[in-house]
Amino acid sequence: MLVNGEFVDDQIVRIEAAQLKEQLLAGMPTDGDRLGVELRARDLAKERVIERTLLRQEACKDPTPIPPDLIEVELKRHQEQNPQATGCLLPRDMETLRTEIETDLRLRRFVGAIIANVPKPTATEVKALYRNARESLTVPESVRVAHIVKNVDESTSEEEALRAIQQIESLLEQGASFEQVADEHSDCPGRGGDLGHLTRGEMVEEFDAHVFDLPVGAVSKVFRTPFGFHIAKVLEREGAHLPTLAEVRADLEQSMWLREKKAALSDYMEQVRRRAEVRRSR
Repeated sequence: MLVNGEFVDDQIVRIEAAQLKEQLLAGMPTDGDRLGVELRARDLAKERVIERTLLRQEACKDPTPIPPDLIEVELKRHQEQNPQATGCLLPRDMETLRTEIETDLRLRRFVGAIIANVPKPTATEVKALYRNARESLTVPESVRVAHIVKNVDESTSEEEALRAIQQIESLLEQGASFEQVADEHSDCPGRGGDLGHLTRGEMVEEFDAHVFDLPVGAVSKVFRTPFGFHIAKVLEREGAHLPTLAEVRADLEQSMWLREKKAALSDYMEQVRRRAEVRRSR
């Protein structure tokens, strides 16, 4: 493929398509149109590669050099983050890496210039988003739970695990500390069995069905999940609630601003794409 006369190896598109295909397949039912997904992944990959190539070409039109010391800073950071790889590079490969870093810095500078004048959302716009997104912003009900578990697996039978958890339940009924028993007898010891704050759906359905009906401080009866037998204790509970605008204002503002920046870059690239020449290489 030729993009404005520059050769782009089709292997790059194939690699990108393979990655996209896996992402698309992960979100579709098993009886979905796999061939359709493969074709869609190929088309998306081609467009992404073309767009990246065009963006790089546009960025490199700026004759202003990148300061050498900035390139060296980035090169050093790369070496620190990838010591094994860079430590084995030959001088020629180091120059290739330096060129790649310079190109990346040109891209950052170029994109930065495109989005530099995108204004921050106004207070009125942020408030409107808050008002319209109340449902998605609502924090769901949560409980802080501690548990004791005896797993049922290849090394422990159903009967053995049930007998062990019933002995633990007897200790608790005699007044033993839940936290101490959890650390000493649970198959998941540590922190007194504390699992932290959980919302519905984070654990298996059988676990949720027991803990979300328990009052704070209460200890459940023995119950079964696909993992084994459990006893749970609710330590804290927090009902579903909507954060105040003051609590989420900064996040909403940043989210809106980022969306507008992406839109500005997308609009620019659409113009570049319209005047680009893309054709098959011979």
